[in-house]
Amino acid sequence: MSSLSWVLALRFVLSPISSFSYVSKLAFAGLIVSTGVLLLVLSVVNGFDRELRDRVLAVNPHFVVSLPGGIAPADTRVDAETLAANGIQHLVPVVHATVVLAANKKLATAQLKGVNPQDYSRVSNVGSFLTVDALGAGPAAGTLAILEQQRFAIALGQSIAKRLGVSVGDRIVVMLAEPKASIAGPIVRQKRFEVVDVFDSGSQLDGQGVFVGMRSAQGLLQLGNRINGLDGRLVGLFDFATAQRFMRAQFPSATGVRSWMSTYGNLYQAIAVQKVTMFALFSLLIGVAAFNLVSSLMMMVERHTADIAVLRSMGATGAQIVGLFCSLGMLLGAGGIGLGLLIGWLAALGLEQFFPFLQWILGFDLMSQYFISYLPVDVQLTDMLNIFVFAIGLAFLASVYPAWRAAKLLPSRVLAYE
Repeated sequence: MSSLSWVLALRFVLSPISSFSYVSKLAFAGLIVSTGVLLLVLSVVNGFDRELRDRVLAVNPHFVVSLPGGIAPADTRVDAETLAANGIQHLVPVVHATVVLAANKKLATAQLKGVNPQDYSRVSNVGSFLTVDALGAGPAAGTLAILEQQRFAIALGQSIAKRLGVSVGDRIVVMLAEPKASIAGPIVRQKRFEVVDVFDSGSQLDGQGVFVGMRSAQGLLQLGNRINGLDGRLVGLFDFATAQRFMRAQFPSATGVRSWMSTYGNLYQAIAVQKVTMFALFSLLIGVAAFNLVSSLMMMVERHTADIAVLRSMGATGAQIVGLFCSLGMLLGAGGIGLGLLIGWLAALGLEQFFPFLQWILGFDLMSQYFISYLPVDVQLTDMLNIFVFAIGLAFLASVYPAWRAAKLLPSRVLAYE
């Protein structure tokens, strides 16, 4: 298609007799709506994918190892080269247990984890989500180092703190979910902890996790100097098979070596499938708009039969006429697609800001069933390019038949009635 075809196509669009008919307006509006909605939906799906990778998998370790019999921390040390050779970036000892929290006559179950703050920051950045900046901008900022400042200190998730009605400075009772056997019968071990900080990561961890210092957890579980678990971070998110074999060989007493895939794997796959499905479904809307574009171009061919006949009589070839109307279809398509992408991009940005207000109006949490508590949106340039290429391709295909019909017009028959 030559530059002359584009110039003539633009003149056809701007000419008075080419003022948009109802069908033309419908096709143009269909392209705007379909491309805008498709971009908006894909941006939301991208947002969930981004938050799962950058937030949920950042605050949670990539894999956990259970050592119920307990093991000395010195026996868990593995040199960095060996870990890297087996796909493991970091491995840190922890003490974990299921506990029941009690405060203000309310109860809540949680997963307690006793950690060494500096070590644990290698596998989780939960410390960067603390709501109280007790450490200022020092070297320990962004970690759970505040747990080491006093014995029996605890950091809670925001959701747990709200459920129990506690805040920083309050005291809560931590009870082991499994009673310990003794000669006097089952005894529930419990200890009073002081809340020293609250973390708000916006993920499920806020409603499930609590952190204490390593020594406090060992004292609560009567482990002495032993630990009963390991948390690790993988070099590659999906490279777990090698790490799993290594951990089972290195720690035969381990009863479980579970990766993030066991918890979030199905969700991750669902997000990937949903993106493909949404693209396919909403592409049908673009197809409908392209079908309307065929009707619109056919009407423009009928309106410009005299112009086409004049062009043919002046020496224009059939290929040039085809190029003219293909250019016309792509010009109309590009206008609708471009405007749709712009509106979709603005709607995506506005939706992220408007969503909390929408929840406030409705009076309930729309994200309560998801792994995050807010609506993420991530507009990606690659999605915009893919949508534009796909839609402009359909617009081109939609213009082929009307262009062919225009090229088949005989100048003598048309001009005979002018």
